[in-house]
Amino acid sequence: MVKLFAVIVGGEVAGCHVELHDTRFVAGERIEDCYEALKAQWWGTPESLHLDAWGPLDWADGFRIEIFNEAADQDQAQRLWHLNLGGYDPAQFEELHRNLFMVAPDWRSAKTRALAEVKDWTSPHKDYALDVERAIDVGASLGEGWRIRLTPSAEPQPFIFEARYVPIGRLK
Repeated sequence: MVKLFAVIVGGEVAGCHVELHDTRFVAGERIEDCYEALKAQWWGTPESLHLDAWGPLDWADGFRIEIFNEAADQDQAQRLWHLNLGGYDPAQFEELHRNLFMVAPDWRSAKTRALAEVKDWTSPHKDYALDVERAIDVGASLGEGWRIRLTPSAEPQPFIFEARYVPIGRLK
C-alpha cells in the first residue's frame, strides 16, 4: 500500500557553517522506496544527505490520509497543509520550530489555527505553509491519477515516526 511520508532531511550546503534541514514529502510503500526521490530533491552536497526523522502520514487534524489512484480529477474543498512555525524563548539562543499537519481550505485558515498551538513562544510566526499534494506533485511522483484523499475521521491517530540518523547520500 502506498503511503505519504513526511521526512526531515539534513546535510551540508556549500557556504553554510552548520548542517541544514528541510521537510520533504514523498510517497512509497516503505521509506526505503523513497530514497531516490529524496536524493533528487536535495540541493546540497549529495553525499551528506541523511534522514533525521520520518513517518507515514495516515491521519491529521480529524482526517484519514490516503494515497489513491483515481483517473477522475476530483478537487477537494479541504487540503492537507504542512506548517513550519517559528518562534523564540528568551532563554535559548536559537529559533524554535514546530511542524504541524493541518487540514483546511486555504493556508490562512491553517495558519490561524496553527499559531494558536504556540502561544507560549515569543514572536510566534509562520515560517512556511505548504499545500502537501501540490508541493510533492503526487501524480508526477507515482504516475497519472495518484492523489491524496482526505476522509473525515474523528478518532485521533498518533503520528508514529522514527527519529534517527540514516545516511542515504552515498547509497546507490
